[in-house]
Amino acid sequence: MNKFSARSKQRLRGVKAPLVKVANRAIQLSAVDFGITQGLRTLEQQRRYVQEGRSKTMRSRHLTGHAVDVVAHHEGVYTYEPFELYVDIAEGFRRAAIELDVEVMWGASWLRPLNEYLSAQSAMDDYVKARRAENRRPFMDGPHFQLTWRSHPE
Repeated sequence: MNKFSARSKQRLRGVKAPLVKVANRAIQLSAVDFGITQGLRTLEQQRRYVQEGRSKTMRSRHLTGHAVDVVAHHEGVYTYEPFELYVDIAEGFRRAAIELDVEVMWGASWLRPLNEYLSAQSAMDDYVKARRAENRRPFMDGPHFQLTWRSHPE
């Protein structure tokens, strides 16, 4: 069973309790081991990320502790490729969110909470299809998970 390192636990400080609970359960349920790369961000960090193109908004849920970013640990290394690793991690988040009754959005499926889908793959496919139908490029941020605005507006 996978579990968070001391570094990942430290990076969860300041993150809202419902999302911490989901992340802690997700790592137990995920087929892929992962770590937390970021939780709560300062305004200065967010400004820098937007300037660098690493983030698209100054309204990031990271600013309020409502979001986390993860990195997959696969074959002995931390990696962002292949993307399928993040689909597997998202499946762990989806299952945890349902089990704990916490609405969670995934950065590769911005239409509805993961809780409302039968699988993380179907959530992503639905989002990609909807964006393409609008002649828009999907914004794929596979490592990102956040509490929904609807259920956690503060």
